[in-house]
Amino acid sequence: MTPRVSRTGPRSAVRAVRALVAVLIATCWAALPAAGSARAQDPVPLAASGWITDRAHALGARAPEVAAALDRLHEDRSVRLYAVYVDDFSGRTSQNWADTTAQLNGLGRDDVLLAVATGTRQYAYSVDQDFRLSDQVLGEVARESVEPPLRRGDWAGAAVGAAEGLDTALAGPGRRDGSVAAGDYVLPVAVLAAAGAVAAYAYARRKRRAATRTTPASTQGAGAREWEPDTAPPDLAALEAEADRTLVATDDAIRTSDEERGFAFAQLGEAATRPFAGALAYARSELATAFRLRQQLDDDPPPQGLALPEGPAPPDEPERPEEGGAARRRMLREIVARCAAAGRRLDAEAEAFDALRALERDTAPALEGVETAFRTLTGRTAAADSALTALRRRYARGATAPVAHHVTEAMEHLVAATASLNAARQALDKEDRGEAAARVRAAESAVALVTALVDGVDRRAAELAEAEERLPAALAGVRAEVAAARGPGATAGHPAAALPERIARAETVLIGVGRARAAGPYDPLDALRRVTEADAALGEALTALGVREREGGVEHARALLDRAVFTARSAVAAADDRVAAHRDAVGAAARTRLAEARRHLDRAAGAAVPDARGALAEVLRADALARQALALADADVRAEEDGPGNSGGTGKSPERPEHGEHGDPSGQGEEP
Repeated sequence: MTPRVSRTGPRSAVRAVRALVAVLIATCWAALPAAGSARAQDPVPLAASGWITDRAHALGARAPEVAAALDRLHEDRSVRLYAVYVDDFSGRTSQNWADTTAQLNGLGRDDVLLAVATGTRQYAYSVDQDFRLSDQVLGEVARESVEPPLRRGDWAGAAVGAAEGLDTALAGPGRRDGSVAAGDYVLPVAVLAAAGAVAAYAYARRKRRAATRTTPASTQGAGAREWEPDTAPPDLAALEAEADRTLVATDDAIRTSDEERGFAFAQLGEAATRPFAGALAYARSELATAFRLRQQLDDDPPPQGLALPEGPAPPDEPERPEEGGAARRRMLREIVARCAAAGRRLDAEAEAFDALRALERDTAPALEGVETAFRTLTGRTAAADSALTALRRRYARGATAPVAHHVTEAMEHLVAATASLNAARQALDKEDRGEAAARVRAAESAVALVTALVDGVDRRAAELAEAEERLPAALAGVRAEVAAARGPGATAGHPAAALPERIARAETVLIGVGRARAAGPYDPLDALRRVTEADAALGEALTALGVREREGGVEHARALLDRAVFTARSAVAAADDRVAAHRDAVGAAARTRLAEARRHLDRAAGAAVPDARGALAEVLRADALARQALALADADVRAEEDGPGNSGGTGKSPERPEHGEHGDPSGQGEEP
């Protein structure tokens, strides 16, 4: 398929002075994130010197080779080719990401930007309307010089190929004209106020021509071309890293799409957004299957055989077993394929969704809506700050740990929203509806994240209060189970039930929780969880020994189920908040545990589990997985804050926890 290159464009031709733009853009990104700091790998400031910006660490030792090729192109043809490597395009289309990056960095007539997302296997290039090569020639350069190395995962080769292809094309007859005059240099600077700080950014409006590349078989418009990996099987470790990156990128894309659908729902209603809700449901189903496969690969010890699901939902039992590396390779390829299917479905609805919202046409109403939400959130954030202070006084530190930074982060995103709203108003005043729409969307993203963070504080306060109310009855239930286990009908020492050990565990929990309550501030959620787990384990042993009839065991499990669901949902919500607030840092391991926790909760609530005992086991597993997800996410965030060389958005968490049935990686184990 021939790539489509389109021109959309400028009202003025502008060129920014390179060094000054770099300083201004760096200042802007520190104070005013262009699309809200919740996004992963948003359009970036280009490196202050040189032609390469490698946020994905894709080039390694080959960076000098790429720099030399770009230097030669500039020396030979007076064309500046900027190569940008990131993990993903933060839920934007690749072309939008490339164009926005070019605009915000003030690129001009003789500048070309090549943007490559190594994690999601996407790329796009952005050129000025008056660039010297025709659309057809640019398409040939892309097909012949850029795509072949990309298929091989040769990131450096793609930039070298682009430079050499452009050099050859510019020497031939495909040029629009032979002139290399740069014209007048203009630097428009907008000054925005945000929380008492002033930041500036350079903005150059250019006409664009685009050839967009996406994940295999994904469609982002009529100009999309498939970028198919070579058929030769990659190294297994490389394929695993690719699968993890794809999981992260797809999860982020679905989260962003759901966020946008929420604003569309508020603006247009349920009926208008129903097709997009269907697309999201399909994408979630494919991603859930991919996460299920990833969990199978992570299980320790691994299953005897690994199987590929036939439909959108993963199987309960493996089929078609394979052994060793071949099985892992099939599973990893299926993960990538499922994520690609999710992306294709979202892409298929993207154009219709944009047309439905029509932000560029109806910017003012959308802006007013997000401004109203912003004003409400400023008051809610202040209230959440007071609530969090009260929670810290009342409960132990661990009780508020999941929301400890929610208010601070909410305030940071309110600053970003302020900047975006101001910029949107200024753009509307200038009748620049494209820029205004982009800034409205950035404000919506920031507002959505602030809402989630503030909701998290309110939810945690309610959970802790409810846990305090539930705890006395839960303690009484465990005491009754211990008494039954020590009664004359109990047969101690049964090897399968391990009754003495479970009695000892329950008594240890009772003593530990009693001491914690007497000592002062404690964590009622953690106490309730420990009591519920001990009660469930002891009750299962009593049923297995025949001390309690099977029907009685079902009733006992049913009595515990509501309490277990309560703590599990709390754990899932805490982990989800962390992923949402730190999409740029949290990798695939944490997201996999979170997705699996949701799956087990759904199974417990649905018809997949025939009785209360089975449902209780599913819920306890969900709780354990959600706590693992939070611990892994926190480790990813800490690694990101510590600097380069961390796991970040690559999907490689610093360490994967052991996967016991009810393992607790948080360090909040039972008291001795």
